[in-house]
Amino acid sequence: MRNMIAFAVLLVAGCVDPAPTNVAATGPNSVGNEVAALQGVGDGAAPVVFNTQLSAENEPGPVSTSESKGHAQVKVLADGTMEFTFTINNKSDESFRRAHIHKAAAGANGPIHWDFLEAGQPVASVDGQPATLSGVARARAAAVLADLLANPHLYYVNVHSVAFPGGAVRGQLR
Repeated sequence: MRNMIAFAVLLVAGCVDPAPTNVAATGPNSVGNEVAALQGVGDGAAPVVFNTQLSAENEPGPVSTSESKGHAQVKVLADGTMEFTFTINNKSDESFRRAHIHKAAAGANGPIHWDFLEAGQPVASVDGQPATLSGVARARAAAVLADLLANPHLYYVNVHSVAFPGGAVRGQLR
């Protein structure tokens, strides 16, 4: 099913002008409109689900010594909506300030494509034991979502804390 959705999104993405990844996509080039047009709204298509284990060991270089570990799940629904959840066993009692999906292979850093924990959207930080956050990411261009669906191993979830602003825990999507 994942391949069918990825193929459909890639097919449509090749026919549109990609929007910048730092601006929410709306209108005829938005992922939701394209995927819904192909699959029909409410057809019961199963979401594409990606999971990853988050740990400091996945951060490139000796950047983080956080003892916290966690799990992130990203669901891409048939209409292109992206839901996310992350839960961190906050062993280091950290205050997490940023969380996002970046694009880069394991061992490398890359640009942000989706924000999960944006300042003031809906909260400024997450802490506690466990530290958890769930929500819906802002829409991005169809071509970016199509690339994620086709190449999830090239994307990673990164959670940044006050103690480790460059990244506390990280994990590649699979």
